[in-house]
Amino acid sequence: MSSIPTSKPAPTEGLMDVGLPVCSSTASAPDPSALLRYYFNLTDGETVIWDQEGVEASSLQAAVISAMEAVEELRSQDASNSDEWQGWRLEIVDAAGRAVQSIPLDSSASR
Repeated sequence: MSSIPTSKPAPTEGLMDVGLPVCSSTASAPDPSALLRYYFNLTDGETVIWDQEGVEASSLQAAVISAMEAVEELRSQDASNSDEWQGWRLEIVDAAGRAVQSIPLDSSASR
């Protein structure tokens, strides 16, 4: 799959600096064989920035927590450029390619 070209450039500055930590919602360490892979794609509905690596998480809930942390980190990197993320969202996609959750990147959509 590749990005859909658009006249609007994707706001990719700082994306490579964002660590995507995997959080476990349980107190005990999860069984490594039970970890699931999720991908955090960024999209504005026209352009897609594909997450080629993905993260392993013990559950969808753990993946959502990691994604929300990544979104907050993106927002805090340079608040003056928040307009660049207007209309963008992070889509959590499971290993089968199904979008299972969507989180808006523009701060006004979550407050």
